[in-house]
Amino acid sequence: MKSLLFAVILVLGISTLNAQDKSAKDYKIEAADAYKAKDYQKGLTSFEKSIQLYEADGKIDTTLYYNAAICAIKVEDYEKAVTYFTRSMELEYKSCKAQLYKANALKKLDRTDEMVTLCEDGLQNCQKYKTKFNELLFQNYLVAGLDIFNGAAKMQADITPLATSDPDKYTAEMEKVKAEFNKSLPLLEKAYAIDPADENVKKALKQAYEILDMGAKAAGL
Repeated sequence: MKSLLFAVILVLGISTLNAQDKSAKDYKIEAADAYKAKDYQKGLTSFEKSIQLYEADGKIDTTLYYNAAICAIKVEDYEKAVTYFTRSMELEYKSCKAQLYKANALKKLDRTDEMVTLCEDGLQNCQKYKTKFNELLFQNYLVAGLDIFNGAAKMQADITPLATSDPDKYTAEMEKVKAEFNKSLPLLEKAYAIDPADENVKKALKQAYEILDMGAKAAGL
C-alpha cells in the first residue's frame, strides 16, 4: 500500500514538474496547435504564458503579441485585443493589419474617439487598408448622424399638429427641431464624403438640407 501511495505521489510530482518545466517555446507551439484546432481560448492562454516567460528572460518574440490579439478577438476579449495589437504595432510586426484590427476592437468597446483617430492615421500611413479604414469611419459617421437625424425627425412629427392649432408655438418649436437637424449635418456630411453613392446618407442629407433651408445643397445631391 505504501509502495502504491509512493508511486502515485511520484507520478503527480513528475506531472507537476513537467508542467513547470514548459518553456516559452513549448507554450508557443501549444498555442499554435490550439489556434489550428480553433480552441482560441487555450490559444490565448498559451500565447500569454509564452509572452510572460520570454519577457521574464528579457526576450521578445514579436509574433506572439499579434497572435495573442487575434485569439483575443476570436473570444471577444476586446480589451486584451487592444493591448496586444498595440504592442504588435509598437514592435512593427504586421503593424498596419494590427492597426486595422485594433480599430475594430475599439469599435466593439464603444471607444469611438480612439477608433476614429486610429482610422484617420491608418488612412495616411496604411494605404493597403484604406478601404477598410474608410468602411469603419463611414459606418461610425452614418450611424451617429442618423441617430441624431431620427431624433430630430421624431421631434418634428410630434409638433406637426401645432402647425394648425398653435402656429406661434409651432414656429418656436420648429427652431429647436432645426437645431437638432443641424447637429446631424457634420456627421452625415463626413459619411457622404466617404461614400457619396450611399442612398441612406443621401436621403437623410437631402431632407436635412431642405428643412434647414439649404435648397442649393439639397439640389446638388
